[in-house]
Amino acid sequence: MQAAFFIKLKNAAHLIDALELDIVLTSMSQRQDIKDKINTFHLVDQEILAAVPFENPLAKQKDVSLKELVQYLFIYYSEKSGLRPQLDQMFNKANIKPKILIEAVEDHTIIGFVHWNYGVAVVPNLPQLNPNEVKLLHLKDKIGMHPIYIITKSDHFLPPAVNRFNEFVQKYCYQNYVSKDKLI
Repeated sequence: MQAAFFIKLKNAAHLIDALELDIVLTSMSQRQDIKDKINTFHLVDQEILAAVPFENPLAKQKDVSLKELVQYLFIYYSEKSGLRPQLDQMFNKANIKPKILIEAVEDHTIIGFVHWNYGVAVVPNLPQLNPNEVKLLHLKDKIGMHPIYIITKSDHFLPPAVNRFNEFVQKYCYQNYVSKDKLI
């Protein structure tokens, strides 16, 4: 028997609202309005980093503060992104208002605009990111982490392949990250 996985390019909120898929990997945690329809499992945390173009003076540094970043225009996650509320909260807590030039949903779109020197961004650590695209800097501010979850339907039969995939992902993340107190 062959398993088929379908990937739809939609934001996490839409996938969770519609419950269109058997399994969703997302940064959006369990929502109270649908908590009885889904099972949410925390997988791992990603470090939140600053992304700056190589031409930016901040690119010479190892780390940067939000106050140093705020002098530049921001490429920011749109309100459709699961990360947006966390970023808004982070900037509000620091009493900083970023000057947003462009909003986008997708990580690589944001990185592309940063690469072409349209502004700076705050993004989760993206291991698949080409290090020649932008300079990633650690944040001096203690702003928290970007959690990643796996969500399944609770009131729906899940095929064995989905259950095995879910178990594999949880075990892999635990063994390689959580148990070692390591971030992605």
